[in-house]
This record gives sequence, C-alpha cells and structure tokens, in this order.
Amino acid sequence: MTILPGLWVVLLAALLALALRRWFDPVPLRCWLVWGLVMAPLFGAALFGGRVMLPLGYLTRVPPFSGLIEGPPPGNLLQGDLVLQITPWMIRVREAYLAGEWPLWNQLAGAGEPLLANPQSQAFQPLVWLALPFPAALAVGVVAALRMLLPLVFSYLFFRRQGLSEAVSLGSSLAFGLSGFLQLFLGWPLAGSATFLPVLLYALVMTDQRGARQDRLLLTLAVASLLLVGHPETGLHVLALAGVWGLSLLRSRPAGRRLALAGSWAVAGAVGCALAAPVVLPAALYLPQSVRASLLEARRDRPAAEIPADEAPAPGARERGIVPRLLPVAAPNVFGNNRFGAYWGERNVNEDAAGFTGTAALLAFLLALLPLSGGRRFPQERLALGTALVCLAILARPPGLPELLDALPVLRQSLSFHSRIALLFNFCVAYAAGCTWERWQRGEVNARRVVPLALVLAAGIAWAYLAHPGPALSNLRYGTLALQLGTLAGVALLLSRAGRSRAALFLVVAVELLVIHGPANPTAPAALFYPRTPSIAFLKERLGPWHRMAGLGPALRPNFPSVYGLADPRSSNPIKPAPYVEAIRRINRFPGRPTDGFTSPGDPLYGLLGVRFVMTAPRVRLPRPLRLVDRQPGAWIYRRPGALPRLFLPASAAPCGAGWASCTEKIEDFAETAAVRPPGMAWSAADPRGSSLALGELRPAWMRARAFLAEPRLLAGSVYQDGGWRLLVNGKTQPTILANGPFVASWLPAGEVSVDLLYRPPGFFLGMVLAALGLAAGVASWVPPPGRQTAPRSQTRIEPSE
Repeated sequence: MTILPGLWVVLLAALLALALRRWFDPVPLRCWLVWGLVMAPLFGAALFGGRVMLPLGYLTRVPPFSGLIEGPPPGNLLQGDLVLQITPWMIRVREAYLAGEWPLWNQLAGAGEPLLANPQSQAFQPLVWLALPFPAALAVGVVAALRMLLPLVFSYLFFRRQGLSEAVSLGSSLAFGLSGFLQLFLGWPLAGSATFLPVLLYALVMTDQRGARQDRLLLTLAVASLLLVGHPETGLHVLALAGVWGLSLLRSRPAGRRLALAGSWAVAGAVGCALAAPVVLPAALYLPQSVRASLLEARRDRPAAEIPADEAPAPGARERGIVPRLLPVAAPNVFGNNRFGAYWGERNVNEDAAGFTGTAALLAFLLALLPLSGGRRFPQERLALGTALVCLAILARPPGLPELLDALPVLRQSLSFHSRIALLFNFCVAYAAGCTWERWQRGEVNARRVVPLALVLAAGIAWAYLAHPGPALSNLRYGTLALQLGTLAGVALLLSRAGRSRAALFLVVAVELLVIHGPANPTAPAALFYPRTPSIAFLKERLGPWHRMAGLGPALRPNFPSVYGLADPRSSNPIKPAPYVEAIRRINRFPGRPTDGFTSPGDPLYGLLGVRFVMTAPRVRLPRPLRLVDRQPGAWIYRRPGALPRLFLPASAAPCGAGWASCTEKIEDFAETAAVRPPGMAWSAADPRGSSLALGELRPAWMRARAFLAEPRLLAGSVYQDGGWRLLVNGKTQPTILANGPFVASWLPAGEVSVDLLYRPPGFFLGMVLAALGLAAGVASWVPPPGRQTAPRSQTRIEPSE
C-alpha cells in the first residue's frame, strides 16, 4: 500500500507524456528522468515510504496529543496551518464526495461554515480529485508531487516554444520548479497558482502559434484550474501576467490576425470561467461576509499606529527598509530561519525568502539586464525583465507605493504578504536566466562581463550575511553563504567559457536549490496523522451529532475535532463568518484572529451553542456546574449541563418580530428549558404546553426533524445563516428569520409538521447553469461534426518568430 501513491504519480506522468506526444509537443525521456531524479529526494518518503508530507509535529504540542513522542516534534512547524486548516477542510471535502454529496457546508466548525464557498477547501480542484483514491494521509503527498511535476513539464514546454534549446529549457524549468515560492508554499493552495502559471502561458502560445482545438481546450482547462486552486489573489496575479503576455503576442502578430486570435482566447477563457463558476460565484457572494473582509475594511482608514499587536509582524521580527526587504531574494537565510530557530526578518522565512530563484539564475538574470554585446533578444524577454523589476519594486515597498495601491484590496494583500508577487518574479527570473544561458550556449555571452558581475553579486551576498548578524543559527547562515559563493564561483567559471558544460551548469542550479529549499517540506510518521487518543474516543462515544464540544486554551485546537467527526463551535479560518464572530465575542479571546480561543466556560452562550463537553489540558480545574467526567494524561474532559441541540423550540411562546433583535432575549432566557426529544437518547425536556421536537437525520447540508406543536412556535437553533439555508415545512417553503444574531430560525404552525432545513450556497445553482452552458459552448465550438475529417497534426515543432 505504501508504494501505491508513487506508482500512481508515475502512471499519471506517463499518461501526461503520452498526451503531450499525441496532441502537443513531445517531451524527451531524458527530461522525465531528470525531473524524477530531482523529485525523488523531495517526495520519495511520502510516495513510496508511507510517511506523511505534513508538519504533524504541530499536533504533539496540543492536548490530548502532547507526549505522543519524545524529542523535537517532526516537520516544519512554520506550516502549522496545513494541519490546523487545510487538511481538515480537505477531509471534509473528501468525506462529502465519498457520501455521494456535494461538499457544500462544513457543519463541524463554528456554527457551520461554507465549505464550497471557502476557496482554500479546494472542493473542485483537479489535482485534489486525482488524489481521491488514497487516504487523506497519503493524498497530501500525491497532490504536492503533482503541484511540482506540472510546472516542471509545462515550463519546459513553454521555454521551448519561446525558442530555447532542450537543455536550457530543462535547466530553466528546474530553476522555476525548485524556486522559493513553489517550494516554501508547496502544501498550501496558493502553490497551485505556480502549478498552472506555465500551463496557462503555454496554452496561450500554442493557441497563437498553432490554434488547434486541443490548444483552445488546454487554455480552457488552465483558466478553470487556476480559478479553482483556492487562492484568488495569486490566481489574479497569474491572470494579470497572462493578460500582459497575451497583449505582447497580439502586438507581434499581423493586424489581420489579431482579432481572430483575441476572439479565440476570449472564448476559451470564458468557457474556463464558466466551468469554475459553481465555486467562484458562491465564494464571491460569501467572502464579503467573512471576518477577513471586515478586518480589511476596518484597516483601510486606520492609521498604522492604531494597528493592534495581533495584526503586527510576527514576534521577534522587525520592520525593515527597502534594501533589507530585498536581501532574502538573493540571500534566503540572511535573517536566520525560523524553520530551525531564530528569525529576525520582517515576517518569516517563507514570506520573505519566497523570491529566491537560485544564485545561478540570479546571476544570469543580471546578465540579461545588461545591453547585449551580441546575439538577440528572445520573444517577450524584455517583458519578463520588466515584470521582474516591477515585482522587485513591490517586494521593496518604497514609501508611497502602499498608499498608492491601498484602494485595491488584492494589491494591498500583495504588499502585506509580498511572497505572492514573488511567484511572478520567480518565473520571470527563470525565463530571463534561460535566455542568458541560451546565448551562452551559442557563444554570444561576453565572457569579460561574467566574472566582474559575479564578484559584485558575491560581495553583495557576503555583505548581506556579515552585516546582518543575529542571535543564533550562525552555522546555517554561514553554510548557506558558503554554498552560494561556491555556486557563484562555479557558474562564473562555466559562463566565462564556451557553452559546452551544460550538464554541469544545470547540475549546480538544481543542487543549490535542493539544498536550500529541500528542508522546507519534511515528512512525518504516519502514526502521527491525527491519532485517536483515549480522550478522542471518549468524545466519539458520548457526543451525539446534534451537540458540540469545545476546547479551552490549547486543548484540541479548532478544526481538529472535525477530523474525527466532532462538532466544535470554535473555528480556525481566516474567512470565517464575521456575524458569527461578533455573536461569540464575549467568550472569544481572539475575535480578530483566524483561530478562536474560547474562555469563560460557565457562560450561558455555551448552552445556546450546544456545547455538551469541554476539553482542557490536564490538571485544569473548572468550576461547577461543569463536572469532570474523563481524566487522561493528555487531557481532561468536563460535562456541561444545559446544552441545546442545533435545532430547538424556545420555551417562550410569545410572538417575536421578524428581526432577530426582538427574539434574542427570549431565546436566551428560556434556552435551558427548551423542549426537545433527541432520537436514541433517554434525556428529554417536558414542555407544559405539550409541544416537542423530535430530531431526525443530520447531514452537512440537510437537517430533518418532526415537531408536535400545541400552538405556533418558533424554531430556533445555532446554525449560521449565510443566506443559503432554506426551510421546508411539510414539503413547502417556509420563510426564515434570524435569531440570536446570525442563526437561522422560523415560525412553525401548530400541529404535527415535518421540518427539512436544506442548504444551497447562494450562487451555486447559477454557477452550475453557467458551467453547463460553458461546457455546451465548448463542445459546440471544438468538437467536429460526425463524419468531418480533421487534418493530421504536424509533428514539426513550430519555431517562434524573433
């Protein structure tokens, strides 16, 4: 079983090679072998050794998992969000598909949260679908390997179409595939933008140079996949680069062909957008409700001096000037590395050093900036150089630029988390470096420029490390300095001679990047993949589906319970619903942060949220009426009385207004005596008016119950209403209102009624209609009529014009 993920990736690579040979440009076997050798040390243990490519050591710091292992926790703890957020969402998506349902709603986090409308859940991401045959622990390695394989292959194909030779295209693909952005964020959805960037550009160029149906189909799939990667900001950056690249291609074509080419791109792009509409539209409608959107709105007009500490840079980091902000682009460990210990840069090594594309590529990029002494510029080389310089300006954030772009949220986020724009910098540097290497191979590089420029770059890198000492990690920093200086010396020696040592040059490129970026994604033992401890088993046996549990302090961080099918009113999600965050503010220590931290377990709000059990770290005493019911070395569990199910009948029968404000006090005052009859449980509450509610089936996007009402009653609960919940009473639609802030509620008529609460994300139906129309338009445009003969595809590679 442990080797099956690796065999699956090899099979997919073989199918891709066959498809490229049949319909696009063939890739030589030797290139596949080189990529396999490069990927082996990065993914071998995950694909063939049964280990998990996640920072599972993060779990060992959290009760009830603390004490599971001895020694330092395994994995890169900088990537803790992968086990706290990304993987739990992926598990929810996978379980929905396995149950034969759309992954629409996450019922186990908070008061329920959109799942399909959460871009980072990657519900429709093709690479995630390709990993569905494997358990979640193994699937993460498959997805990561595919995220790297595709950019290696398609950047090679793109560089070949730009006129670079096979060897140079292979070396440039290694520079991009092993660059900082992709490697440092390999486990996150935003790495998918790096995956599909070369696919999109290759499809643009193929549509321009050949224009076959399969080229337009590839462009459609690239656009749709890019929109579905789960990170809108980086996706928009890639689309912006593709747009500029497309304009450059149009400009170089005869005037009579421009309109037809632009129309071909527009149709393919429109169909791609339509295919992604079932995810994009719900996300666009939901994101304005998120806490992230509210925080950005609040920050827009707030002076920097008023930004609270929890929004400031990470502890130990400090604000840097223009030059220091750019230093990690050339010297990735200049400010230490909080993967291994101390860091005194601006944010963290992932964010700050994502622009590092390798010392060899950086030297070649600088050579490309100089006026040519011979040879020619390659297609769009100047565009790549200009784009890289613009990216450097954004990375440096000079005074006035943030204020200039502050009105555009996407660009504001690019400046705040500038590693995102580093993606475009990595790609443009890799292409510009390839252009230099191609001229070197042809003997067109002035050897007298190489050594002086290499000496200047070496002096700058040495100054960066020696002039910015820190409190620790001297061995790592100076070891990296030695590696970079050695790389510079070797590359300068090769470039100053005739271009016949291509293998040695690209070996140096790959080795340096593997040594520097390889440790960013270590694996962990499979036994640490969300193990089921005695405390977890206790909750699984005693917590019914209609109630929730909560952790206090560090115990069982938010989203961890959802991995085990346990509901938790806390959430760890940067786009969690802002109205719900406001509703629980009085028991949440961190309302402005992605991860909730609950306190005050005696607050009545816990009862309204249906919290039946509370988990704490060992030896934490909670006051009555909470009662200690399970005591384990890893955690203690308390039972909290008066927990309401997610749907209930408030004991007060007095009419409330249509708005939630008039109902809030009544529901909270009488919540402890609400009438409910949960199925399969002995406990029930008597209602003096003779009304009750029998709870039935509970699915993520569908709740069923039967009510026996002596009079019209309000059906209330603790289910967040984002506009997608619809109530059916006896099969007929019933209007809903809000109660207790953001929770769905409705008035029920007297008598015996069946209740169905159904969820459909706003925009989902329209998105499915658009996807169907887009698919139909694509089929009508690109599938030839029956009996029509198509011209055979030429196997000759199309050489681009200068």
